[in-house]
Amino acid sequence: MKKILNGNEAFAMGALSAGVNFFAGYPITPSTDVYEFFMKEHDKYGVKFISATSEISAINLCFGASVAGGRALTATSGCGFSLMQEAISYMASDFVPCVILNVMREGAGLGDINRSQGDIFQMTKGGGNGDYHSIVLSCSSVRDCIDMPEIAFMLAEKYRTPVIVTYDSDIAHIKENVEIKEIKTHNIDSNFALVGSKDNPKRIQNIYYHDKNYDETLKNKYEMIEKNEMRYRSYKTDDADIVFVAISICERICMEAVNVLRSMGIKAGIITPITLYPFPKVAFNNLKEDTKIVVVELNILKQLRMDVEYFTKFKYKYYSINHMSKCPTVKEIVEYVKEI
Repeated sequence: MKKILNGNEAFAMGALSAGVNFFAGYPITPSTDVYEFFMKEHDKYGVKFISATSEISAINLCFGASVAGGRALTATSGCGFSLMQEAISYMASDFVPCVILNVMREGAGLGDINRSQGDIFQMTKGGGNGDYHSIVLSCSSVRDCIDMPEIAFMLAEKYRTPVIVTYDSDIAHIKENVEIKEIKTHNIDSNFALVGSKDNPKRIQNIYYHDKNYDETLKNKYEMIEKNEMRYRSYKTDDADIVFVAISICERICMEAVNVLRSMGIKAGIITPITLYPFPKVAFNNLKEDTKIVVVELNILKQLRMDVEYFTKFKYKYYSINHMSKCPTVKEIVEYVKEI
């Protein structure tokens, strides 16, 4: 069955198809559609819904639900995501899976409700205290939004870690006609969850306190994630002289710019990181040595470009088109490329 949905609604439907059975949230623009969907539809789909008193409460409710065997989800934006960092750090230390949607908005601090891609540093470099990473997945279409929850829950449970899904407010509110997936139920993993009897006691605790090989355990976990879970898509990069790197709404704009530039005889292509962590450095392996890389992003500190430069070992010529919240037009991108 096909249905016209915006990105947030599609994400909620995708979560149902991935077997989500617990949602706790606090409304905050531009992620509120997800909260409202579960508030209205949770009984219909057998999802436990809790309207939390704050984002701190929401993420800790998800923490408890996951420990008890639930497939737990929350959705937030901006400063709400900042408030969740301590609990995310605890879940990482306790090897507890959870999926967190962060619909990025303009910051810092309280910021504003405008589109932005300014949370890349916070999502990919930890966010809370200590040595940990969250896997970070990015969406650039309503189709992505409906597909990504299944990937996110799979990775969260495979590696026992929080997984963050992210996009900006344009993707949250764009409407597209998408195929709805079959709704699934979640089977509790009794080997992990605290659902045992008094004769089979279990504990979930910071592994620092009971793992004598703590350092190696963490090192091996993140090395495995970085080895096996890089995800990206590319378009017309095989012979490209100019390669855009962009996520979310910027990918859509750059895709059209590639087609326009190709029609003008300029060999352009695009790489879209799907995993912001682990960063898909392998996507750049076959580019020509003299390729010019243009990173298009919605923040002023060139957060995505910093990862592109670092993971490609500073071997190319790098350029930026970046604003805090104003999307460049296809015409602006094409004119910029003609000048470099």
